[in-house]
Amino acid sequence: MPDAPAVPQVEKRVVLDLDRCIECKSCMAACFYGHVKMTGINFVDIGPAVLPVVCRQCADAACVEVCPAKAMTRDESGVVARGIFSCRGCGSCVRACPFGVLSLEMAGHQVAKCDLCEDRLARGLEPRCAAACPTGALRFVTAAEAEAEGLAVLGGRIAGDHPIQRR
Repeated sequence: MPDAPAVPQVEKRVVLDLDRCIECKSCMAACFYGHVKMTGINFVDIGPAVLPVVCRQCADAACVEVCPAKAMTRDESGVVARGIFSCRGCGSCVRACPFGVLSLEMAGHQVAKCDLCEDRLARGLEPRCAAACPTGALRFVTAAEAEAEGLAVLGGRIAGDHPIQRR
């Protein structure tokens, strides 16, 4: 039986430094206006803080597997993105996401999905959310770079000295 082809992986990811987030939602605004009034960032209330959540770009993305319209795809660079013209807004991907990152709040019958601002990555720039963050809480780094700064990478995308405790 032949081996399955290797799934391309994204080398850098958007990580959140919990200790730096001031809940200003600049990241959400940058995403909203950069993606024609659709945001790939949601905020979740965890009690002591309201924090941004961004697509984790899963290695085995459930959203890609369940999409009946084949709108969720992984491109040659490894980015899991939504095909804007293929999405029907059925919400299958939202229900399949194990991290609750995708939202049923839709614009024009489409599910909003983070694509790591591929238009900016192609020009060597970081995603809009990380570029707009005034405190550097959202960063576009490799796991090794986050660990070199002394941050514990939690779940592959969130970093902090104290995951819940705020300064």
